[in-house]
This record gives sequence, C-alpha cells and structure tokens, in this order.
Amino acid sequence: MTDEGAPHLKSLGLLEELIEKADLDRAAVLDPAPLSLSTGLPVSVVRSGLSRGPLHETDFQEQVAQRLDFLRETRRRPDGLPYSQAEIADGAGVTPQWVGELLKGRKVPSLELAARIEDFFKVPRGFLTATPSQALNRALEEKLAGEQARQLVDLRELKERFQLRSIAFRGAPETLAKMRDLLDFIMNDQQK
Repeated sequence: MTDEGAPHLKSLGLLEELIEKADLDRAAVLDPAPLSLSTGLPVSVVRSGLSRGPLHETDFQEQVAQRLDFLRETRRRPDGLPYSQAEIADGAGVTPQWVGELLKGRKVPSLELAARIEDFFKVPRGFLTATPSQALNRALEEKLAGEQARQLVDLRELKERFQLRSIAFRGAPETLAKMRDLLDFIMNDQQK
C-alpha cells in the first residue's frame, strides 16, 4: 500500500482541519504518547504517521508478538504486575505454551483468538491485527469524535450562558474561541 492510500491520512486531515478551525492546541490533540498507548505502535511510528511519513510495517507474526508484549507492559493487573502467560491463556481459552509461542512470534492467532485476547486486555478489536495505518486511523477517528463532541458541548454551554436560542456562524467569527470572546465583549459592554 502506498502512503497516499494509507487509511489514517484522511482522519488526520479532518482532525487537522478541526484543530485549525477550533483553534485547538495541535501538540495536545495529536500527542504521540497517548496515541501510542491506544494503538500499540511505538511513539516513533506514531510520530512518522502524524507527519505523513512512512509507517514501518513488520511481519504479521512479529507485529502480533510486539503488540501482545506491549499489552503486557502497558495493561497491568490491579496489583501493578504484568499478566502472566497463564493468566492470558486462561482469559483467551488457550494454553500458556500457545501464548508463549505468540510472544516469541512463532504462532499467528486466528481472528477469534485475537479477539479473545483483545477482550481480555479490554482493547478494541483489531488491536493485535491491524496494520500500523489502520491502528493509527482508529485512534485518530476516536480523537476526532471526542474533539467534535467537546466542541458541541462548548456550543451548548455558550447558548446556556448567554441565553441564546440558536447560534448561526454565517459571517460570524470562524472559531468557537473567537465567538466566546465576542459574546464576552458584548456582555461586558452592556454592563457598563
């Protein structure tokens, strides 16, 4: 797959548009560390994807092994220790030896087994099996939906605060922050 056809690029473009229009902090919204945590991709790979660089793809068996190891390191038991192979095996309905073979990159899970492991760690389907671009795309889509929801909440709060019936943005300032500043200015001017 060429990088131009990479799934994450469309979501990245939409998110960058929202960041610009809503005057959001790009570094905070597109922080590679949380995106790495939600994708299982190394921070360096996430950074490359966010800068539209190539996403390093590994052999599928190696990818599954790396992401399963990543899950063991980042999703710990309640006592803070990593899950043992036996605990993962019990949760996925396989033997500890099979999990060991997965971690060594010697076995490939079926989609059903991958889903059971993902359920055990409470991560989205495809966490183990998605390509780097697909994994980053899922995380960016979640980020986009979250930011859009926050914008709607901010608009609702603006309407309630200033007792507005509706807000129309035709000819109005481009961003929510500028709209808030304008309304604050009008309210302060009326109080004088």
